Amino acid sequence: MSRTQAVNSTHTAAPPVRDLRRFWRIGAAVLIPLGPLGVTIGRGIMPYWTDQSPETIVDKVLANPDSITALNWMGLPLMPALLLGALAMGFVARLRAPVLATVGAGLLFVSWVGTTNTASTDYLTSLLGGNGFDAAQLVHINALIMDDPVNAAAGIFWLFGHLGGMIVLAVALGKAKVVRPWVWIALIASQPVHFIAAVVLPSRLLDLTLGWGLTTLCTLMASAAVLKMSDGEWDLAPRPRHA
Repeated sequence: MSRTQAVNSTHTAAPPVRDLRRFWRIGAAVLIPLGPLGVTIGRGIMPYWTDQSPETIVDKVLANPDSITALNWMGLPLMPALLLGALAMGFVARLRAPVLATVGAGLLFVSWVGTTNTASTDYLTSLLGGNGFDAAQLVHINALIMDDPVNAAAGIFWLFGHLGGMIVLAVALGKAKVVRPWVWIALIASQPVHFIAAVVLPSRLLDLTLGWGLTTLCTLMASAAVLKMSDGEWDLAPRPRHA
């Protein structure tokens, strides 16, 4: 056998590349709604609401340690799900709406990352309250945290970043024809409604239905669309490799 024939034979016998497109597609479909669902559940069991006074919030946190503990444990898988879910939605829409998908996914991703620069006053209140600090001290500590410039800047960036990122991603999903028009339009509306329910006209029910609840429904619809895709629609097939 000549050297050329030997080389060709080696190339022909190269091991096949494993095609993981279905694995990644199903994984993305699971991740996309998981974060919003977790946020919706968390806002449902939160022992206070955003329009209550600092004193009332501290009292309710101290009176409901089990709820705070549940929220803290939920946060462990929730943050990775929110981060990866943002990237997954961008990936779904990238082929037909690359700019919008990049901007929306990037903004949503970094806004959630930005929450690492904010202090969890609920966790701190629960922890310190169980170790001898009284309510008045905790109200003062929380005020110091909320007034800190870094904490305030990170909070403002997160607020407008996750609202804007989700809206841009919704437009990207619509332009890419991943979901039906009512889905991406509802997704656009859901986050401003969440803002209204949290800040303007505080209402837990409104947030759990037409705010984060609607966001969860829309991301479930996006997830269903991903599951219905073929592997070819999801991504290019892996390239063969040489031995």
